[in-house]
Amino acid sequence: MNSTLPPRWIVPILWILAAMDIVNGIEMFFFPAAWFFRLVPGVPETGPFNMHLVMDGGTFFLAVGGGLAAAALNPRRNAIAVVVAAVAGVMHSALHLYSHAAGLLSTEHLVTEVLGIYVPTLVLIAIIAILYSQSVDAKDSLMRPAQTR
Repeated sequence: MNSTLPPRWIVPILWILAAMDIVNGIEMFFFPAAWFFRLVPGVPETGPFNMHLVMDGGTFFLAVGGGLAAAALNPRRNAIAVVVAAVAGVMHSALHLYSHAAGLLSTEHLVTEVLGIYVPTLVLIAIIAILYSQSVDAKDSLMRPAQTR
């Protein structure tokens, strides 16, 4: 494997995560009531419907999805977009973990949270670790003096 190229599985995973965020963002922005009441299990138990707040959330998912799409086009060059998406995922995960600990959310829809929030966040963290470890390795190899024969 060429150490300057990311593993081949990273690009399709970034496209999948980008598509998930973009679709979620479109649903939240253009169909906020449908998203709130029908599309994502457990959302109504978080409090009353607020169309503006749901649409705000949609704009953020669209931006993160767009960043992940840019990262899928060139993971090394656009790795910072993966960092931003991972930070958003960590914050979203922390909010859900806190909400469970505080008794604000039931565990009835935990599978949806695990697959839709926690797993994608962990995957993004793994991708960051790979991209940045490879970039450090590449820089280290450039800094080493050439070996003479």
